[in-house]
Amino acid sequence: MPIEVVCVGDIALDPSGKLAAMLKASRQAMVNAAKYSESPSISVYAEVEGEEVTIFVKDRGKGFDLEAVPLDRMGIRESIIGRMERHGGSARVRTEPGEGTEVMLTMKVEKA
Repeated sequence: MPIEVVCVGDIALDPSGKLAAMLKASRQAMVNAAKYSESPSISVYAEVEGEEVTIFVKDRGKGFDLEAVPLDRMGIRESIIGRMERHGGSARVRTEPGEGTEVMLTMKVEKA
């Protein structure tokens, strides 16, 4: 599965582990898109702006109904949303059937 990546800005991984958690959440979003979206490619856009890092993972696949995902499926709930919240960040999932999916991850960090 081709993944197109654009990064704007640069930041070192922080000792608190916030950015490592963010990278793991974005990896889960990419894995989900590759496995389930049926999209021909995935795009990732990451930006460091001031003391905030934002990562978008987007596919133009089949999308899904987020509310219909069974509770025992933990990829979105725990590996993405829960992981971001546990580390002080946020995750927003925008999707609907036939419209693809966009996962937006945001984390405040202190720059050295």
